[in-house]
Amino acid sequence: MSLDAVPAGLTGHASGLVRADAARTPDAPDTGDTADTGGTAADAIHAALFAGAALVRDRLTVEINGHRYAVSPVSAGFLALGAEAFPRAREVAAAALRMGRPVALVGELAGTALALAGVAGSTWIHSPEPREAHFLLPAQFVRDRAWLLRRRLSCAHARPDAPTQRLTAVGVGPRPFASPAELRALVERAEAVVATDWTYRHTLPRLLGTPSPPPGPRHRSVPYDSADYDATIRQVSTALNELQDEGVRDVALLVEGNPDTYDILDGVCLDRRHLEVRPGVPIALVAAGEAGAPAAPARIAYLSGLPHRHGQTRRQLRDELELYVRAGITCVLVEMTYGDLGLAVQVARRSPTPKTLVLLSDAYTPHARRLVTTSRSAAGTRAMLERARGTLSTLAIFDGPGGRAGHR
Repeated sequence: MSLDAVPAGLTGHASGLVRADAARTPDAPDTGDTADTGGTAADAIHAALFAGAALVRDRLTVEINGHRYAVSPVSAGFLALGAEAFPRAREVAAAALRMGRPVALVGELAGTALALAGVAGSTWIHSPEPREAHFLLPAQFVRDRAWLLRRRLSCAHARPDAPTQRLTAVGVGPRPFASPAELRALVERAEAVVATDWTYRHTLPRLLGTPSPPPGPRHRSVPYDSADYDATIRQVSTALNELQDEGVRDVALLVEGNPDTYDILDGVCLDRRHLEVRPGVPIALVAAGEAGAPAAPARIAYLSGLPHRHGQTRRQLRDELELYVRAGITCVLVEMTYGDLGLAVQVARRSPTPKTLVLLSDAYTPHARRLVTTSRSAAGTRAMLERARGTLSTLAIFDGPGGRAGHR
């Protein structure tokens, strides 16, 4: 593990892409005013979290096979808290760190970050742009990430005569930080474009404003496997390595949401490869916000509902969820297609205060579905457990209304 300067093989890019107003789609609902950014309060929080994390993604690295790999502060789930949450949320933040969960403090909270930096051997990383944020990474989280990276990386070394490949991982989806023109220019510049079949089918046509191009030498489509995401990681890695062996020097990798928040980059070997990351906002957070889950002020836990995939036990996930639900923190759980939906619903039902539950399936596709209920409705939670599954599912748990209960 190193806290040295940024390694040459990795960069996080946010210059020109960090405007909060650029992240807002024309029909996105307002969640508050932010005179300093020109966007909404939710936009400002998303920019601080994801654009800010991209700028400092390489402050903490692990060495594997002679290359340094970034431990991003927004990978594998996190707890985000704004200045409005303190001092009441300090104990919640400390408890999350002791559970091995990274904590992001949004706003001028250097004193709080300093006080929490000693909890669970946490590393404190400060990102001053585009809005001040402080990231705390507990030692257990760093060890877990290092283990996962070593397990997922399959560095089939490039041919000795293979060129160095420039790989730009770009966050796309409903709320990218770049403008459509910037994204189109980046895709057009690349010699090859790699993305999942889901992205080619649903996102790229919206991005380009034209039908998605057919798979071919320039456009490599990788099957998205919702039952085995590690298989998707391996297939993306294989596609990139094949392009490198074919002599392709400039590749755009399109990742739904934010590249560092998903696991795709975990399988990308840096042998003869220069990686640049351009952030976006995770689809689950955008969809949850549009379903009524508050993004501002910042009290958000972004978690996986599939604990064993991230080295977490079912009991650990339950304890963590109970901590956040009791504290009134919005919980957004991804990987719920095969995740522990029953456990999450059970935690919400046990809450002393009523909670809104929204299950989102296949968001931003023609097959999108939304099931809304409350933690006090036995019929509603039963329907959620019995019928609401999709290719891509996200569960949001939060205080307050989330639209009319039932299916949509």
